[in-house]
Amino acid sequence: MAQLTAAERSELIAVAAELAEVARAATLLHFRAAGLSADNKEVDHFDPVTVADKLSEARMREVLARRRPQDGILGEEMGTTAGTSGLTWVLDPIDGTRSYLAGTPTWGVLIAVADQTGPLYGLIDQPYIGERFEGGFGRAEMVGPHWRRPLRARASRPLGEAILMTTFPEVGTPADGVAFQRLVKRCRLTRYGIDCYAYALVAAGHIDLV
Repeated sequence: MAQLTAAERSELIAVAAELAEVARAATLLHFRAAGLSADNKEVDHFDPVTVADKLSEARMREVLARRRPQDGILGEEMGTTAGTSGLTWVLDPIDGTRSYLAGTPTWGVLIAVADQTGPLYGLIDQPYIGERFEGGFGRAEMVGPHWRRPLRARASRPLGEAILMTTFPEVGTPADGVAFQRLVKRCRLTRYGIDCYAYALVAAGHIDLV
């Protein structure tokens, strides 16, 4: 793991916050806009990308070029940029593009900084709701328009008392689908179409499984 000073950790947190802010502006510019369309990145299934995905990542890359030019970048839409610092920024400018296209605010911007051992700090930002879930470097909290709260997962409980969320049940193989339905029958409550926001809800202690 990278040996970072307190000042270096604070700088990385500040850079992540700036990335989230520029991504908020870029994504909200097009969210629920009339005539928003998407290109399909795949041949055999629908994997959409919009102008907002591309703009959001481009704006974040501009910040990194200015503030952290020595760091690498792994982006969902624009690929990999090599760095020399041993740190890499992992960017998903819109996780949940289908929800973004549908106008439902369960998509989010995903940002993390990692070294060769894995993630050091990361956040999920939901621009439309204005909630940000962050963790790493001794921090774990949700900051939103209504409150600031520490993140804490739920205590373990039987499946019969658990809340399960997933994006859509048809993902995976037929065998995966059968196994998922067995799990659904054992859980107290199941909700669909939640995207990355579901992982934020796990971290905040509102649900149990994704």
